[in-house]
Amino acid sequence: MIGDYKGTVKNKVVVALLQAYHDILDYDGMKSILREAEMMSIKDIRDENPNDSIDFFSFKKIISAQNCLLYDSSILLFEIGKKFSFYLFPFGISFEEIIDEINASISTDWKVEIIENNENEIVVRINKCIFCSEIGVPCDLFEGFLVHSLQKSLPSEDMVIYEMKKIDVNNPEHNNFVVKLRIKRSFK
Repeated sequence: MIGDYKGTVKNKVVVALLQAYHDILDYDGMKSILREAEMMSIKDIRDENPNDSIDFFSFKKIISAQNCLLYDSSILLFEIGKKFSFYLFPFGISFEEIIDEINASISTDWKVEIIENNENEIVVRINKCIFCSEIGVPCDLFEGFLVHSLQKSLPSEDMVIYEMKKIDVNNPEHNNFVVKLRIKRSFK
C-alpha cells in the first residue's frame, strides 16, 4: 500500500464490517480477509468499546485485503455493503444522520455529502472514497451501503434505484464519484 493513511476508524465500524463479512462470506471468509491483512488480532474486536478507534492504516489493510481476495466480485461486495449498513446502523435513523455519522466514525481525508435532496431523489458525492481508492477497484461495497441505508429509512413499500456514471477504475481519481439514489414510491 502506497499513500498517506492518517486518521482513525471507530471500533463500531470495524465490528459492523466484520459482521458483514461473517454473514456473506461465513467465518472462514472473514478470517481469510483478516489473515491476508495480517490483522487476525482483531477478530474478536466486538468485545472492545465501540467508541474506541483503530488507526486508519490498520483499517485500510483490511479493505485492501478484501479488495484483493474479492477482486471482480461486484455482486458480493454490494451485498457486503448492504449488510455493513445494517450492522452499523440497525435502528431507524434518517439517511442524513447516517451520512453525518459515517463521516464522523471514519476520520480521514474523505467526505460523503448529500448534494441534492428532494422527495424522489437524493444525490450523494463521495470524495476520496476509502473503500475503492486502489486503482482497478470499483466501489460496489459503498454503493451497497448507500442504497441499503436509504432503503431502510423509507416505508417498506418504497424502492431505491441507484445510478452512477460508468467510472474508469484505472483512473487514479475514480474514488471521487456521484451516486444518484432515486426513490420509487408505491402509490396505494
